[in-house]
Amino acid sequence: MSRLLAIFLLIFLIIYLIPLGARPIVTPDEARYGAIPAEMIATGEWVAPRLNGIRYFEKPVLGYWAIAASQKIFGANAWAIRLPSALAIGFSALCLVLISRRCGLPRGAGWYSALACLTMLGMVITGTTSLLDGMFTGALVGALTFFYMAWTATTRSSRIGWLVLFGGFCGLSFLIKGFLGLAVPTMVIAPFLIWMGKWRDFFTMPWIPMLVAGIVVMPWALAVHLADSDYWHYFFWVEHIHRFTGGEEAQHPEPFWFFAPILLVILLPWTFALPLAIEGLLRKHRLHEPWIRYALCWLFIPVVFFSISSGKLPTYIIPCVPAAALLIAVGVLERFRYRPEKPSFKWIYPSIILFAIGLVCILEWAFGLIGMLPWSENWKTPWGEDGTWRFLAMGLACIAWGVMDLLTIRVQRADARVLMMALSPVVMSALLPSFLPTAWLGGYKTPEIFISKHDEVLSNPETLVISDSNLMHSVNWFNHRYDVILFGGPGEMAWGIADHADRQVVWPEMMVMVANESRHRPVAILLRDTELLQRFVDEGDVPEPIELDLGNEIGLAVFGPSER
Repeated sequence: MSRLLAIFLLIFLIIYLIPLGARPIVTPDEARYGAIPAEMIATGEWVAPRLNGIRYFEKPVLGYWAIAASQKIFGANAWAIRLPSALAIGFSALCLVLISRRCGLPRGAGWYSALACLTMLGMVITGTTSLLDGMFTGALVGALTFFYMAWTATTRSSRIGWLVLFGGFCGLSFLIKGFLGLAVPTMVIAPFLIWMGKWRDFFTMPWIPMLVAGIVVMPWALAVHLADSDYWHYFFWVEHIHRFTGGEEAQHPEPFWFFAPILLVILLPWTFALPLAIEGLLRKHRLHEPWIRYALCWLFIPVVFFSISSGKLPTYIIPCVPAAALLIAVGVLERFRYRPEKPSFKWIYPSIILFAIGLVCILEWAFGLIGMLPWSENWKTPWGEDGTWRFLAMGLACIAWGVMDLLTIRVQRADARVLMMALSPVVMSALLPSFLPTAWLGGYKTPEIFISKHDEVLSNPETLVISDSNLMHSVNWFNHRYDVILFGGPGEMAWGIADHADRQVVWPEMMVMVANESRHRPVAILLRDTELLQRFVDEGDVPEPIELDLGNEIGLAVFGPSER
């Protein structure tokens, strides 16, 4: 077990910790979840979240607190704001080790499940991105794990202890994303107990967890109510009820079937092992086994619930991934135990595909083949001219993966083979953050280079900064400015800005503001729509800008005194 623990820690280090700062901040999400904690640190307001100095009540505070703590320790940088997500995903994977031991699964099955979890695409992306979903997944997986430990406990004292942990992690889940932290465990546990014929447990077991969860949540819940009595009205009705039932008016509306293909993508590359896993589970295990029923409820019921919801994002079902990792790893392990596979040509197909992809990437790096094609005159690389080295890195990663697959099919021992399957995509997973196609995303999604070029004027507290809602987060985060004036639609700030009419302007108001304020201090206008900015400069009744930079989907115009 010490060997598997060492492998787990090494893979976690390689995939989740080392590459955390390898790619630029992506807006608006990462800039938002960096800026809110940074504003808490700057202002000392730790109870009621603020974004750009305006009430922002979409989520509770624990996720912001965790990111703020990381910033206090490691500084205000990309690595620090992503660290809580990485640690939470690592914790989620470790929970599978705990639950597998309680289930009496084959030796090492928990560690193989944990390694499979770490190398699944959805977990890699979530764990290396500054989002609240990573931390929510960690807290929720902890809660579901501790409930199962309590339900299967053999002594009263141990059951109480696990129930306390279950309730505590439900409370933490609530403090990260709200009522889903209570709803998801309920929708998993209640059907499971009914399926097991233990429905009475649903009425006898919740009391300790409810008390503990209340103790965890209540201090902040009361504090935020006293700080701003509108919080709970907005948070419950708008952020939960309207988002679930809002139809086309809800945020991120998607069709009912949205999560079916998303789940298959999130589980990559282990999606291709699903036939082996199903065969292994049916051969060795039966549906009456409690852990299988629990894992199935954990995997599918939240997916169905979120499918019914009007608003959908791929990250909503990330908490279901550990259950899939457990089922897949155990199923594949059992499949190779009862029917070992000898090397044959059919097992070489994945390696051939990986070698082919790797060769194409290396040739593209060396010769720029795509740009030579007659229909690709407008082709631009995913990372710009300076980033073509990533084709080489991607090619070598594919080849390394293919080599590992070839070595895997030569292994006869089931546990060693599953371990090799988990190790195969490690290099690709570690490099994955570097492969974000920043040139294709557009400058406004990765604006760090553009913003840093104008840091002197944007960070100057004397400068009046006006920005649209697309780039406001960038100024908040990169320039530590929490007083940006919004131009045009307020976007996600619509509710909070209603109390700050002076913080939002439209075209005529912006002309007046620029004309008046630029007489005695710099005024910077930052817009995603560069054509609109150019038209404002040309047609607006404003002075000539002292600086105009129309970059890649970002425009900056600076008005004011010529001496700055």
